[in-house]
Amino acid sequence: MGRDIIKEIMDDLGLEGESKMRLLTKLAEQYDNDERIIRYKAKRIFITDRYKNKKKEKAGED
Repeated sequence: MGRDIIKEIMDDLGLEGESKMRLLTKLAEQYDNDERIIRYKAKRIFITDRYKNKKKEKAGED
């Protein structure tokens, strides 16, 4: 069951890669496979990560 939730979340958020899958697996273990919480936490993590990467790229352009 947990693996299916993780695959579904990865597809919905457009995520790829083993490191992201491991992170979602850890979230699933931590939150007892509660899809709603895992999805919320994953969105927050990856939005923050994208913002940080975009900020680094912008700093490199200046």
